[in-house]
Amino acid sequence: MTDAPLHRTGPGGSIYDLGYQGYEGPRLGRQAAIRALFWHTVRSCYGIGRGGRAKIAPITLSVLALLPAIVGVGIAALAAQTGTEEFIDEASPIRYDSYHGMVSTLVGLFCAAQAPELLGRDQRYSVLPIYFSRALARLDYTIAKILGLIVSLLVLVLVPYLVLFVGRVFVAPDPISGFTTELPSLPPIVAQALLVSTLLGSLSMAISAFTPRRAYAVAGIVALFIIPNIIVGIVVGLGSLDVGQWLVLLSPTSVLDGTNAFLFDVPLSAQFEDAILDVPDVAYFAAGAAGIVGSVAVTIRRFQRVSA
Repeated sequence: MTDAPLHRTGPGGSIYDLGYQGYEGPRLGRQAAIRALFWHTVRSCYGIGRGGRAKIAPITLSVLALLPAIVGVGIAALAAQTGTEEFIDEASPIRYDSYHGMVSTLVGLFCAAQAPELLGRDQRYSVLPIYFSRALARLDYTIAKILGLIVSLLVLVLVPYLVLFVGRVFVAPDPISGFTTELPSLPPIVAQALLVSTLLGSLSMAISAFTPRRAYAVAGIVALFIIPNIIVGIVVGLGSLDVGQWLVLLSPTSVLDGTNAFLFDVPLSAQFEDAILDVPDVAYFAAGAAGIVGSVAVTIRRFQRVSA
């Protein structure tokens, strides 16, 4: 036996039995979980709600993508003041049909910077069991993530087009006639922006789904945008035009060059002109659709099988 006191006399804490408090609020369910994850993905792509370092790449790339549009509006305003609209419009390098070529590299860098973060961190830090233990299904998770990146890319691609469009309308001597003149360009603008964001976004997510390592995913995305062009260049250089013209369809950048030329009704100016002259226009759209469907299916399949 000991004569030690039963209660501590020094400083200490107190334990209060408050009982188990169950949640009695509204349960929003599966659709709300999908919407929440989708908007979280969009915000993450632009570093919203994250640290300052996470904002550097998306903001820098967005500003660089927007800069040519601002310069194009300035050129249009100068032409309107000097009365040389037709001459400047033909001579200016900043047009609707040429804008894709100016920002395509920036869009690829955006994919390489953001897509690995969207899927790699969840795998690297074992967050997937938390997602899948709730109302969110594996299919929901995959679709919300892919759509989040696609919408983020759509903002990056479409906003400069719209700035150029609105600027050209308001610098016209008569905004009404300027809107009428520019309106036919709006459907091709929206269509090309959707194709670029959907194809590149879905392909980037398919690559990022297979590795939690950011460096590996970035390397894979960059290789996807560069290596097919190198292969086509080698094949065409060897004189195999029949093979080279169809290998062009394996290059996402060449496919988008083809859709851009068709939508804006301009000659196709590409690196492998001899190899692409005989490729029908519908082949570019078919290759783009196959790339989108295939990459989404691969990503869904990956998260159906990944351990959580």
